[in-house]
Amino acid sequence: MGEEGMTEMHLGGKWRAWLSVLAALLVVVCGGAWWYFGVYTKTPEYAVRKMEEAVAAHDQNQFEKYVDVQRITETASDAFLEGMMDADIGLTEEVRSAVANFAQMFRMSVSKSFQHAIREYVRTGKWNAQSADMPDAQLILEKAGLAQIEPRGTEGLEKDAENGHATLGLRVYQKEAADEFVFKARFEKSQEGIWRATEISNFREFIAFVVKARKEQLREYLKKTEDIIRVHEEKVGATDKKLVDILHSGSMGDMAVRRQMRAVMAEEILPDWQSRRTELEAIDPPTAAQTLHHLRLRICDLRISYALRYAEWLETKKAGDIQEANEILKEARTLEQEAEAMTRRMQRKPM
Repeated sequence: MGEEGMTEMHLGGKWRAWLSVLAALLVVVCGGAWWYFGVYTKTPEYAVRKMEEAVAAHDQNQFEKYVDVQRITETASDAFLEGMMDADIGLTEEVRSAVANFAQMFRMSVSKSFQHAIREYVRTGKWNAQSADMPDAQLILEKAGLAQIEPRGTEGLEKDAENGHATLGLRVYQKEAADEFVFKARFEKSQEGIWRATEISNFREFIAFVVKARKEQLREYLKKTEDIIRVHEEKVGATDKKLVDILHSGSMGDMAVRRQMRAVMAEEILPDWQSRRTELEAIDPPTAAQTLHHLRLRICDLRISYALRYAEWLETKKAGDIQEANEILKEARTLEQEAEAMTRRMQRKPM
């Protein structure tokens, strides 16, 4: 065989080798493509990945391809209402049944509020349900504790291929509780082979988790503020007795008596109420106690104004000053009664 024939055989061998490699690569690529499109895209892992991508890209259509928002929110609304009844430990079974039937009237409103909140989260990346069309949506979101959560990732995917469902842990940080909670998201396989999230199976437990944290925070707030108030009330009792003793030593027409009383108002009672307000204002109240907290601060403001006006009247004896002081005192005492009643209710049934 000549040199030319040897060269052709050599080249032919190289081409066959390259063709074999190429064929092998094609098999791998085709096999990989089949696995990706035929297998991986029809797994819970793929659904989770597409959900995360949809949230990052604010892609509502892709998100709802892998999340059945309506089913999730319908079951969540039931869990929310049941969780709220669980929180009221004073309910008898009979009353609970009646309340449950009544609560079903709000089921659709709660469900729509949750739907709106989820879609707003996908659209904006924030838990926010403010809407002119749904004025109660934000309130429901906050009541459920969802307005104060931050995503912390996923964990623990468990598959039950035989029954066609899977469970994935969605870890969140709940700010009010200052702790993490793991939602158990249930995934189901559709007839098309796509896995979709259909339910948060432990949403009722989440409501209990939030309620427990709120009760503890409220207990701490009540104890802390009651300690402050008790100390100052003891001082008020002592100064009130001092004013009575001064008055009994003479009469209101006596300039010396008025000056002694004015000194007590300006140098003891006024600073004490100012100090009480400063101490209360330094406390950050939980959501459930904000109304009570603002009421207590308002009472301090009124008592401070009363002390100033009364002290001024003791100096001037003007009728207008004492009339204004008495009106302020009347309002303060009314609000004090409201604050005491509110405090008793919270102590009996903290929320």
